[in-house]
Amino acid sequence: MKNSLLFGAIMLMLNAPSVAQSRFSLASAYWFKYNPYSSQATYTYNGSTTQILASGYSIVSSFGLTARYRFNPRWDVSIGALYYRDANHNKSPQGPYGDFSPFISKGWQLPLLVNYRLTDRRLSPYFSTGVIFARSNTFTGRPITTDGVVGVGLIYRLDAGLSLLVQPTASYSFYRPASDAVYSLTQYSSYSLGLQTQLIWSF
Repeated sequence: MKNSLLFGAIMLMLNAPSVAQSRFSLASAYWFKYNPYSSQATYTYNGSTTQILASGYSIVSSFGLTARYRFNPRWDVSIGALYYRDANHNKSPQGPYGDFSPFISKGWQLPLLVNYRLTDRRLSPYFSTGVIFARSNTFTGRPITTDGVVGVGLIYRLDAGLSLLVQPTASYSFYRPASDAVYSLTQYSSYSLGLQTQLIWSF
């Protein structure tokens, strides 16, 4: 009996590290987003008020690393650190010489997501929901912004420790640009359609 208990304890200690390690994973990530936006802008100058429709779009590319903790074979939570580049194209109002040149801004994103794998098969649908916090290095006075995000895609297990995730996403921005004494923004709307890819290493 004692020998059986001793053998069981030894096997448990030997297997414990692999069991614990299998719950964690790291991934290289790339996220592409198309972000159209629009608002009603009211300008006040010398007592005169003018209303115009402001609109445009951004092309955002983000890359970095994400880390996962798996609660069970289906559920996990992930957090990432991504560096982004935002090319902002203003469509309205136009400048005196037509469209403005794209304005480039850069910064960091921290996506915090809850993820669900539908099956244990090699190829499985994969669902995500959560928030993305962003901090601009260009607009240093801007507060940390928050987007709500959902994703529906596919994850493919290449081998026992490596998987590929491809996931279309949709997100909505809770950030609203600040108004001042010259102009105010109303009816502001901003959402993003994107595609994220991750190469996930489980260890």
